[in-house]
Amino acid sequence: MKIAELHPEEAARLEELYRYEILDSEDEAAFDELTELASAICGTKISLISLIDDKRQWFKSRVGLDVPETDRDIAFCTHAIQGVDVMEVEDALADERFHDNPLVAGDPAIRFYAGAPLITPEGLPIGTLCVIDNHSMKLSEDQHRALEILARQVISQLELRLMNRRMKRIAGDRDRLFAVIAHDLKSNFSGILGVANMLSGKYFEVDEQERKLLADELMNVSVNTYELLDQLLQWAAEQMGGMKSRPVNCHIKQDLIDDNIDFFSRAGALQGVNLNISIDESLTVYCDTTMTKTIIRNLVSNALKYCSEDGLISIDAKEQHDGVTICISNTGDPISSEIRDNLFKQQVLSTEGRGGKPGHGLGLNLVAQFVAKQNGKIWVDEEFSGGTRICFRLGKSD
Repeated sequence: MKIAELHPEEAARLEELYRYEILDSEDEAAFDELTELASAICGTKISLISLIDDKRQWFKSRVGLDVPETDRDIAFCTHAIQGVDVMEVEDALADERFHDNPLVAGDPAIRFYAGAPLITPEGLPIGTLCVIDNHSMKLSEDQHRALEILARQVISQLELRLMNRRMKRIAGDRDRLFAVIAHDLKSNFSGILGVANMLSGKYFEVDEQERKLLADELMNVSVNTYELLDQLLQWAAEQMGGMKSRPVNCHIKQDLIDDNIDFFSRAGALQGVNLNISIDESLTVYCDTTMTKTIIRNLVSNALKYCSEDGLISIDAKEQHDGVTICISNTGDPISSEIRDNLFKQQVLSTEGRGGKPGHGLGLNLVAQFVAKQNGKIWVDEEFSGGTRICFRLGKSD
């Protein structure tokens, strides 16, 4: 038995397969109808939609076969995905690649095999639509052509299925987003209008100290409103696929932190929170600057919401063998395990910070997506005591 070599673009091929979120899914009529049609047209007892991951071939749909998967090493389909045309084996016993294959020597006693590669729009094969029988035979030209057409229909169904899943997720996020807009944005503007009305109508009836308090409150609510609007715009751009990662080499402190330092300091001062930045001036990272600034700004804003009164927010970074880790921590109550487990899932949540500060979850949704777009990693430091510490890791500077 000859084991097929890995595909020349195996890593990209696997990434394409996983993109469809199809492995180990339930039976679906749209795919079962295609395998039934393939079996009927080609006159075979068995027909399969076989998807090949790093260890196995898994059958999304099957006619005439009970097992849901087999080892990759014995799969005929691993040979079929090496090319772009239908691979046909008229008699497996006469083929040196398969004559002693367990699927030939034992059940299901394969003699005939024909597999059309399932080629994605990116030009990568993720599996096959194949037909199998236990006696030797040969497909006609029409059957050969029909198998190719049906294989393309499998890919069309996979694309449609993926699009539908994405649309459902977007629709769910949209509904939660509208709830955020209805509650948080309206509440913020009500606060701004209330303070503005007080200053406009009773400016000379209040003393200087009270005017200063009202101005601080106006600034605080305005900052929160600006953050929410900025996050809404970036979230919308991300959902429409308008944001692509464009990494460059940059200095963390000068290029990512200093532009926001006034915003961080002013927002912290308004809430009685101190800010400490501990980053070596020479430390660099390979990242998309716009996305990474957004990550840092949102993590600092989140820390401000949950920081203890007269507390401390710290930003630090260090270089490691597998990248650069940037951490933002705040004093106060540690984050609960329930919230921690769901913190970076792609959903819009609504929680309250210290003193009832609104926490709409959009910021952390963007953070998770922007870290993922840069092939990074983000986590909550569970060993940090006295508050919450969130870290993310990106690639080293070239």
